[in-house]
Amino acid sequence: MLFVGYPISYETACKFFNMPEDTLPNNLNSRIQDAGLVLHDVDKGQLILGLQVSVSSCYDEFVSVDDALMMILERKRDVIQRCKRADIDLSDFMLQPLGEEATQRVSNPQPYLLSV
Repeated sequence: MLFVGYPISYETACKFFNMPEDTLPNNLNSRIQDAGLVLHDVDKGQLILGLQVSVSSCYDEFVSVDDALMMILERKRDVIQRCKRADIDLSDFMLQPLGEEATQRVSNPQPYLLSV
């Protein structure tokens, strides 16, 4: 699966949506869905806030590289717009890598393309 968005921790997701860190996942997910985004649980504390990119598999209709790139760019635009509408402050936060690697502080990054 491909996603366009941000690899973050649960705590960062709560911060983005102005909710306490002990917020129940269902309550947080409800706010995220209201914003038109998804919060995908990857593993080991990493979540992806963004949107999935649906490209073809070997069993589906084939999608050209050009069309797939256009879909990725459209999803990028959608993520940016939805984050703005949800009033998410992306000016200073930590990216959450998978596993024990150190987090990385970023400031106003463009959404990332992530494969899970």
